[in-house]
Amino acid sequence: MVSGAMDLRRISIVKRKDYLEVDKLEESFEVCDEGEICIAIGGDGTFLEAAKEFDLPILHIRGGERDSLGFHADVDLGDVDEVVEELKDNRYSIEEYSKLRIACKNRFYDAINDAVLFRAKNRSVHCKVYYYDGGGDKTPLYPNDLKGDGVIFSRQIGSTAYNFSAHGPIIYGVDVLAITPISANFRFSIVSDGAFSVEVTKNVASLQCDGVEIDRLSRGEAFTVNRSDRVVKVVKLKKTESLSEKLARLRKF
Repeated sequence: MVSGAMDLRRISIVKRKDYLEVDKLEESFEVCDEGEICIAIGGDGTFLEAAKEFDLPILHIRGGERDSLGFHADVDLGDVDEVVEELKDNRYSIEEYSKLRIACKNRFYDAINDAVLFRAKNRSVHCKVYYYDGGGDKTPLYPNDLKGDGVIFSRQIGSTAYNFSAHGPIIYGVDVLAITPISANFRFSIVSDGAFSVEVTKNVASLQCDGVEIDRLSRGEAFTVNRSDRVVKVVKLKKTESLSEKLARLRKF
């Protein structure tokens, strides 16, 4: 965690619709593409869009959308006056969250939410999942092939997205990786901070990075997943939701 910058004057804003409360932000700061922080107003998709578009610390403000949880946002638009005050008074910090690094066929990708191997052509995918031990050797993670709809890899930010929908764990306060099978013969998730390799053993699968297909893999083709050296920077105000408050919102969602 690093402390906030002094004398914040310029902000960038990412939003998918107009909000009356944005006027307060525009009156208090210079809004431009070269901001010192980015304010993402809306649901989880808006936060993801901002993280892809800007290499800036991001403050996520919930926009009241009923179809998006905004799990990692601590405030909503009703708190905009307090948000401005805390930003003006430098009462915020910046936390860093690791991205995922995916390597496939000599190409590299960084994911914010998740890397997903998903069945293609409406046929289940079979794959072997390996982890790399301390000596760099591959060891099977599961005793047999993973057979089903696929598998999800996510870190802290993405753990409340597809991973959560597939009954994976919420990662909170630790920088680790969750491996969650999707409707497969092994139904338990595994949490680790290691590196992994996945090889398709039967049928064809779609490899997706943050919901976008980056390749199709056939039998014998593989990819690796590891912690990226790139991070998502998130602005945390003094006013912060507790985990129990976040889970209370999650229960109602």
